[in-house]
Parts: sequence; structure tokens; C-alpha cells
Amino acid sequence: MCGIWALLGSDEVSPFEQAQFMRIMGRGPDLHVLKEVHPRVHLGFHRLAIVIPGDTPSEQPIVGQGKSVVCNGELYNHLQIKEGSSLELTNNGSDCAAIIHAFHKNGNDLKKTCAMLDGVFAFIMADEQNVYVGRDPLGVRPLFYGYTSQGNLAIGSEVKSISELCERVEVFPPGCCATIAFTNGHPRPFKTERYYFVPQIADRFVSIENAQLLIREVLTKSVEKRLMGNRHFGFMLSGGLDSSLIAAIATRALKHKPVAFSVGFEDSEDLVNARRVAQYLNINHVVHVITAEDCLNVIPEVIYALETYEPAIVRCGIAHYLLCRHIASISDVKVLLSGEGADELFGSYAYMQKAPNAFHLHKEIHRRLQMLHQYDVLRCDRATSCHGLEIRVPFLDKKFIDLVARLPPAYKLQPMKLEKHMLRAAFEGWLPEEVLWRSKEGFGEALGKQDLGEIIGARCAETISDKLFSTRHTLYPERTPETKEEFWYRELFEKAYGTEKMGHLIHTKVYRTAAWQLTEEKENHRVVMEEGRLERLGVANKGSEEVLRLRRRSTGSTTLSGVA
Repeated sequence: MCGIWALLGSDEVSPFEQAQFMRIMGRGPDLHVLKEVHPRVHLGFHRLAIVIPGDTPSEQPIVGQGKSVVCNGELYNHLQIKEGSSLELTNNGSDCAAIIHAFHKNGNDLKKTCAMLDGVFAFIMADEQNVYVGRDPLGVRPLFYGYTSQGNLAIGSEVKSISELCERVEVFPPGCCATIAFTNGHPRPFKTERYYFVPQIADRFVSIENAQLLIREVLTKSVEKRLMGNRHFGFMLSGGLDSSLIAAIATRALKHKPVAFSVGFEDSEDLVNARRVAQYLNINHVVHVITAEDCLNVIPEVIYALETYEPAIVRCGIAHYLLCRHIASISDVKVLLSGEGADELFGSYAYMQKAPNAFHLHKEIHRRLQMLHQYDVLRCDRATSCHGLEIRVPFLDKKFIDLVARLPPAYKLQPMKLEKHMLRAAFEGWLPEEVLWRSKEGFGEALGKQDLGEIIGARCAETISDKLFSTRHTLYPERTPETKEEFWYRELFEKAYGTEKMGHLIHTKVYRTAAWQLTEEKENHRVVMEEGRLERLGVANKGSEEVLRLRRRSTGSTTLSGVA
């Protein structure tokens, strides 16, 4: 995990602009570089040392062939890309140097260059004519941009690094790239080009048995390639299926025993299962027991780190943030493996398993995969990176996505069988039976017997008066908070960022617009509410109690450390 930043069109970087660059130094605490690589092109880099700590070849910008590049990412096929290349780069030891090699091999075709990269990345590359930007297929690594009042272009890994500079912040979309030209020293408006599309057609017609073999083979390779680096590896182990499978696969491949980290209330059932998995795999296990007060106290920090007020992300982000802060304070682990993405790929969220048929489930899987960068991937990145840690997500490997997204959708909605049955069956014998075949639980159960939503709700009832809450329509006419919890999150967000510049970036309540609920995509369509009424759900005859249940269990990752 690193942080990248750029300012295009300015003769120099002012002290105030430098301070904005430093706002994301947590992403890379080992080295900070900000330099002008071409006239009016300033590139910034915060380095988290992973491959060879302190080694000069891993520093950025990487320079050669008249090009300079900064990249936040890991490119797992960098050796293959560099093979046969005669280019001499100043920092060729870095896996990110493969971007310049790939660009040269593809005749300066940016779309082909991005498509060639196997990994997760967000990069900014410059030569004498243009600036080139690319982001990985599903947006595992973040990137934002915006124009200043002087017409300069600011680009950064997180909103907080450019929001004070720009009049409006935009997200650079996943699976896209762009070439930015200059006129009279200022960056011209640009259009993004899509080089990657999430597979939309289920055309892998294989038997369930062969599908299971392929799932085991491709996921195993996906995990193994993510063990690149010589720092101590760790796992975010919730005790659920997905994170436990990643831990099981990686433990078999690593020469040195990794460390598993778990978080929860003292009475958490997930902690019991996490301990069971760690014992089964014979790996070290660190448990961070938290309290309700810990969760409540850290919420302002979490919202600042996550850059959102969406309640599902915030709730899941609380324990994730606390665990990562603990890991950074007590261990030398810098790389964590996690189980994000499996629920979206296999359609295993509670509301998804209630799809009327496999066709609608397939449509919803496709939609959720395209929105991952606004939910679990967002929370996963921000809650981890601010503590100088890097997280890797094997389920979101491009080859694994290509496999699972194209399997017959009926395989993911099997009557009378547990969700993700194919995935469980593919790894029979790799985990304890009671973990492998344990049904997915909601976020409240994962933390402990006391539901986190009830804890937060009780605090909000005490601190937010009914009179203040009644002003919510006036204060927040767009996406008006429905509960006092949402009102509190919105207040904290407005203090940290405000919605004027970036409110349009925030997606809310993804489960309310499932493929079978609306014929058109209107995820954030404003619906005017009358006093005391809930926003239109798109699901008929759902009372407020059912809505709250869905909110807790059917939106982002529903486990402690944010992995299922």
C-alpha cells in the first residue's frame, strides 16, 4: 500500500499544496517524495516498504525512456513483462517498473498496457507530451482527481489529499485509463477509456464438479501470487468461511508461519471459530478484544479515514479500523490477506440469496462487482492504509473473477444448500468441518451477543435530541438521514469533508436497488419523504424492523474484521 499524488499545470507546489500531499502519508510512512518530473508535472509518492525495506530500486518515481511513473499497487506478473525488455530504468527493481516496460512493449497503447498488468494498481505516468493514468479492474486501489480554480489538475489516492485544492472531486473509475494532454502548460479536459469489463455473460458451461476443481486451482494460484514480498505476512481472520480459506491456502504456501489477527467483543462467537481455525492451521493467533466504548469513541476517526457516511461501511469499518490500529502497534506485520469479494462473486449476501431466480441473481452479482470500489473495497483500503498496512484480496484476482462470474448462475442459488456451496465443496478437508459448513452470519452476531447497531443507536438516542433530528430535511435535503445513527454519521462527515465537493461520489444502501427490485439503475436516486415515513425501498411490504435487519445483515462485509 502506497500513496500517490500529482499536481499538473502549476509552476511549483506551494506549502499549502505540499501539506495536502502529506495528508495521506499514512499510506506510505517509509519514504516521501515530491518532485517535478517534467515542466508543470509534479508527482508525489508515499512509500510503504514491502518487497525490500529501504532498498533504493523500490523508490518512486520510477524513471526511464523519458517517462516517470508513480504507482500504488502490486503487479504480480512484473517479471514476465520485463523479460526480454532492453529498457534501462533507474528503479527497475520495483514491480511497478513493469508499467513503463508494458507501455513500450505495447507501442505506447495505454489500454493494452493496463490490460497486460496482472494485479491491483493506480498509477500516474508522464512523458514530455502527456500524462497517463490507469486504475485496476475493480478499483482495489483508489484514485481521485479534480481541477483547481486556476485550472490545474490534482490527482490523489484519497479524497482528503485533494479536496482542499479542488472545486469538485471526482473518482477515477475502475477498469479505466486516460491520456491527459496539455495546452499552453495547462492540462486539457480528458475522457476515460474502459479497458476492462466485468464479465456479463455466464458462458462457462462446465459441470459442478469441474467448476469446483477450477475454483480450487485458480483461487490457490491467486493466493500464492499475492505472497510476493519479504515482509511478515498476516491474515485478517474473522472465523468465517472466506478469510479462513485464504488463511488455509496461504499457510500451505508460506515457508514461515504467518500470524492471524481477529477482533471482537469478549463474547463473540466468531472469535471462537477464529481460534478454531488458527489451531487447525497451527499458526500464531492474536485476538484483539474490544468494547462497545472502543467502537463508539473511534467513529469520528473511522468516518474521516473511510471518507463516507454510508452506515453499512462505517459499521463494518469500525472493527476493521480498530484491528489494523492494533496490528500496527504490536507487530511487524505489514501485509495482510483478506477475504473481500467472495460474497459478491458468489451472491451469498442474505438479500441476494432471496433473489426470485438465478437470472436475477446473476444480474445482481454483476452490479455488485462493479460497485465494490464504493463499498467493501473502499472500507478495506482506507481502514488499513491509514495505519501503514497493505491489504491483498485474492478473491478479486482478475482470473478468478473471470472464472466465477461466468459460471452458470444456478450453481450459486442451489435450493436447500448453504450459500457458496461450490466454494465450500471445492475446499473440503482444508478447514474444520464446523467452519467450512457454517452458515454466514450477520455483523451483529460477529461482534458478539450485543448488536453494534443497537449500541450505536442507544448512544445516538441519548445525544441527538428529537428536536435536532426533526431538522434533518432542512439540514440535509439530499439523501436525508432516516435514523439518528445516519444523522450522526452525516454530521461527522460534513465537518470533515462536506458534500458540496464530493457528495456525489458516495453511494448509499446498495441492497435497496437489487436487480429484481428496480428495472433501472437508480442507486442514489433521491426520493422525497414525508415526515415519519421511510424512503422508498423498492421491496414491497417491508416494515421498518425488517429494513433495519436488512441494513445490518445484507450490505457490505458482515464480519468483524471486514472479511467473511
